[in-house]
Amino acid sequence: MDANTTVSSPSTCLNSICNPDEIAGWNPSDTNRGSIEILWACSVTIILCCWVCPLPNVPSLSDKWYHTLIDRFNLACIGLVGPDYLFGIALGQFSSARRSVKLFQSLSRIPQGREWTLTHGFFADMGGFLLASPDYPPFPINAEQLHYLVHHGHVDFPSVTKADIKVLNKMDGLSKLITVWQVFWFTTTELQRVSRGLPMTVFELTALSFSLTMLVTSVCWYAKPTVSRPITLLTRDGRSVESIRAAARETTHPHLPQTWYRTPLDFISPYRRFRLDVHWCYYEQLSYLLRLPLFSREITSRPWDRLPSKAFLVIDRALLPLALVVLVAYSAAPLLAWNFYFPTEGERLAWRACGVYHAIFSMGLGMYYIVTAWKVQDKVPKMDEPPFPVKGVQRGKPGPSGGGNGGGDKSGGDKSGVDVEAVEVVGDKKWKGREKVRGRVQKVVSWLRSWRNISPDGDPDMTIGLRATVPPFIGTFVYMLCRVFFYVEDFISIREQPMAVYITVNRFLPFMS
Repeated sequence: MDANTTVSSPSTCLNSICNPDEIAGWNPSDTNRGSIEILWACSVTIILCCWVCPLPNVPSLSDKWYHTLIDRFNLACIGLVGPDYLFGIALGQFSSARRSVKLFQSLSRIPQGREWTLTHGFFADMGGFLLASPDYPPFPINAEQLHYLVHHGHVDFPSVTKADIKVLNKMDGLSKLITVWQVFWFTTTELQRVSRGLPMTVFELTALSFSLTMLVTSVCWYAKPTVSRPITLLTRDGRSVESIRAAARETTHPHLPQTWYRTPLDFISPYRRFRLDVHWCYYEQLSYLLRLPLFSREITSRPWDRLPSKAFLVIDRALLPLALVVLVAYSAAPLLAWNFYFPTEGERLAWRACGVYHAIFSMGLGMYYIVTAWKVQDKVPKMDEPPFPVKGVQRGKPGPSGGGNGGGDKSGGDKSGVDVEAVEVVGDKKWKGREKVRGRVQKVVSWLRSWRNISPDGDPDMTIGLRATVPPFIGTFVYMLCRVFFYVEDFISIREQPMAVYITVNRFLPFMS
């Protein structure tokens, strides 16, 4: 703020709107809205968007009542990092549920009078069905795995109807209604301010971007229930999971390995071929190592006893244009405050710098999200291909051949034996020094390579090159700093604003002038 700018009391000027461009300090509520009303409306909108809109998956049978709250808190933390992340999760789950409907429609084993709906697809992909067998404890199966089991006669088509799932639904309708009304009221009010040429604060812009993004996210999740306990399905005739794997090895998956990492049926839907999810799981594992599990609870049981709520599933190509529109709109949202009022010039420059970086990073991540989603559908292995390539063992090369006295040659003069000259160099100090340095370098390289895969069970799908890990990590760290600055500036910038910010449009009927 300029040195000659006067901060006046808005008590008289706001009622008559004599000078909307004059700068006002903290404004109490009167006939117009006050500073506390702006802070309250924006805070409540963001909290409701992050807490009520996310829908966690089904907890495991061993989970306590508070684990569902922890899962919802983890999703809320993801929403605070960026609501576009939750949108990507929701869009992937919607796409997977929609694919499952098409799969089951082509199934000839559906009994008459039963159906598979979008709600069934969500219910299966959120861990609503557990497979019980004699050789393994119950573990969750997704819709694609269930389709495979039903198609090959290993499991009967579930008798669960859409009405049965609704009975299990524990979603609080009142809280959802309050959230929908708050988002609707806030969005229409802010849009009306824009249509009348009235300014808004950066906090209102942040809350508006949350509202619009969460609105699209809720549309993707409209058919997803909130269920607190799964349904157990029994294998047909009491057959074991290993017999199902053996049958798959003889028919659809002849190269199926003996090793599995999450559940014994992962060969049906290796969803972690979506590289974005692999990167997310890598950073998530880092949070476990740091004892800061803010974004999900670690799954330690094998086989898995639940499906994580934060998985990024593959998106159909038909939905990629929608993803592009939402990601670009949210990425560019902070740039709309380019000419907003800021109390100091330093805050304005910092917001612009963070806004530019936020747009570049988010759009770059969004393009990576879209490109990998496009490519992954071309790289899904066929039924007769192994899910994981088996690499050969690298063997050492024989030493250089040479003549000499052969005193140290234990191979009877074989030219592929130990080189005599190499044996004579052992006593050289320089050679020892080089070997010592080389050994240290190899230890450092081995230590760095160990960070390529930090999954506790060494899942090969979790391997990431360091060049594909370190730069995004640094970029993500800077992105997080920008998000923190946005939230801090949202609050502190309210201390000085133009008086026009406090002009209130219709409080109860936003569409009425």
